[in-house]
Formats: sequence, C-alpha cells, structure tokens
Amino acid sequence: MSFVSLGLAPDLAQAASALGFAEPTPIQREAIPAVLRGADLLATAPTGSGKTAAYALPVLQRLLQCPAPAGERLRRTRALVLVPTRELAAQVAALLGELARTLPQAPRVVVAVGGVSINPQLMALRGGAEVVVATPGRLLDVVRHNALRLGDVQQLVLDEADRLLELGFAEELAEVLSLLPPQRQSLFFSATFPPSVQALARERLREPLRVDLAPPNQPVGSITQRAIAVDAARRTQLLRHLMQAEGWERVLVFVASQYAADHLARKLHQGDVFATSFHGGLSQGARQQTLREFKER
Repeated sequence: MSFVSLGLAPDLAQAASALGFAEPTPIQREAIPAVLRGADLLATAPTGSGKTAAYALPVLQRLLQCPAPAGERLRRTRALVLVPTRELAAQVAALLGELARTLPQAPRVVVAVGGVSINPQLMALRGGAEVVVATPGRLLDVVRHNALRLGDVQQLVLDEADRLLELGFAEELAEVLSLLPPQRQSLFFSATFPPSVQALARERLREPLRVDLAPPNQPVGSITQRAIAVDAARRTQLLRHLMQAEGWERVLVFVASQYAADHLARKLHQGDVFATSFHGGLSQGARQQTLREFKER
C-alpha cells in the first residue's frame, strides 16, 4: 500500500518517501484517510508507530487544499498541535518543516514552548503562522501578548493526550479549548486510554473514529522487566555492576528528583561512566545537547 493510495497528494507522498517513509505504518493507514475526510479521531498508538506523520501529512494536505487568499498579509493559524514537552514540540515541528519544505506553498510552522525566553517566539509569530506547535502554558502566554489568535484554527491535534492530562495541563488545556472555534476537526493521539482521556474525548470530539493499536497494559515484547530489592546505599554499585555484566551501551535511569539525577550522574562519573543528568531544571540548550549526545552515543 502506498501513501498515494490513502489519498495523499503526490508532492506529500514524495516528501514522505524522501524522509525514509517507505510505506504507511498501521496507524498511518488508519488515520490519514480519516483526517483527509475531515473526521474527528481518537487514536491509541505506541511510541515509534509513526503517529506524528499520521497526522502531520494529512494536516499539511488540508492546508494546501484551502490556501489563504492571495495577498493576505497575516498568515492565519489554521492548525494547532499541542504537546506536553519542549522536546516533542521540537520533533513535531522539525517533521512538519521537512515535509512542507518542497511543497509549492509551504505553510509556516512556529514553535511556542516554555522554559525558554518568549521574545524570540513572539518575533517568530510576527506575520503569523499557519501551523503552531506548542505546550499549553506557553501558548496561553503568547495569546495574552496578542501575538497569536486562535479564532481561525480548523484543526486541533493533541499529541500524547494522556501525558498532557497527567502532567497537570488540564486547566490550561481547557482554557485553550475555550479559545478555539467550535467548528473544527480534533485529533487526539494517546499511548494509553485512561479515564481522563475518555472524558475529554466524550466532551470534545464529534462522533470520532476510534483507532486502537496499543492494547492496554501490554509491555513491549522486546523489553524484559525485573524488580531487584537492594539497600539504598548500594543502588549505584548495583547499577554499575549491571551495566558491566549485561554490556549495556546506553542506559536511561529514572530517579525521583532533579537532585537525585545530578547526584547519580556525579557518582557515575567518579566511577569512569560517562553520565549526564537530564531534567526540567536544565536550560533548553543543555537538554538538547544531552539528547543529541545520547542519540549519537
């Protein structure tokens, strides 16, 4: 099955192919035709399933099918993507930008996220943007600065809707939704389907197509889970032993606080293990550098 057979325009299908999308993944096969039809969508799909492209491609196509009037000076925001973290916002915007780069009328994509200065984002929004990728709190900040209007939004995407609600964005999310026009297409993508997401879907979606590609409470097949009881004072020693005995080349270690992350990284460094802490107290530049170094081994 090809992207064109799903209804995608040849230009976008070619852009997807250039980025290495050989053929549609299951979530893309289900989501793309539904989005192109204008249907609301509630999709449950695991990380790595291609869900970002599943909405990015049809959202871009619908923008191309309804171009802004010729001579319009201010680009109206017609697609809004809400995400829970700065890193995900950067990834989504990068994919949208890559897919749109070769299009005849490429829409402008702007990112608005917290944790960094708002001024560059306000400057980026001068002249408007057809697509905005944002975290809820910073989006509201930008709106309060009169740098963005949401009255023309035709498509709303909640990427990782479960995390948006789990991380305490419920009130901000409700405020954002109140600023959007009632007649719009809404697309919810979530790794899980907890009661909070179910309630939001019932309230905000209109007869949505339900796509469930992530059975609940099922661990990924390639992951082995173990629970090891160990005294607190010997945890770091055990971690180093496991890394050496198992031959782990890259390790993600989750801890309870920013202090614990910094403390553990220092202790591992003292044992000749290259470790870096990663948490919300770091600058965006430091976070991006850490992710880049981890990805590049």
